[in-house]
Amino acid sequence: MREHIRHHAGVPIYIVHNGSEYCFHLMNVSLGGLACKGEEVFTVDSEVTIRIPYLQPEYKAPGRIAWCKKADDFYELGIEHTGEKDKSRLIMVEQISHIEHYRNEVMITEGRNLTGEEAAKEWNSIHGSTYS
Repeated sequence: MREHIRHHAGVPIYIVHNGSEYCFHLMNVSLGGLACKGEEVFTVDSEVTIRIPYLQPEYKAPGRIAWCKKADDFYELGIEHTGEKDKSRLIMVEQISHIEHYRNEVMITEGRNLTGEEAAKEWNSIHGSTYS
């Protein structure tokens, strides 16, 4: 049984490793870590920084590559949160959940299929000041 509930997500994130930054897309997120996909391969146990600029305030925290596997023409990563369990991690998971709910609601009510980035920007313009 999993220790943390996973929340599906599609928001772009950035993985910083050895001074370089790589764009990935979230697949799911929890208080324990996240899964994402992108074009770069990482070594298991590598220390990285997770950066999510589409949240208010921007989320930035340390992590460790727990697993990395090839999937078609991209790689899937599992990243374990290694920083302290603090309020910013909870806020990050909460905001991502709200953004995904907003994205689904817009699709149902307006017929607009927003990308994760578009949904995050719109949601932040409406609700982002709540977290600032």
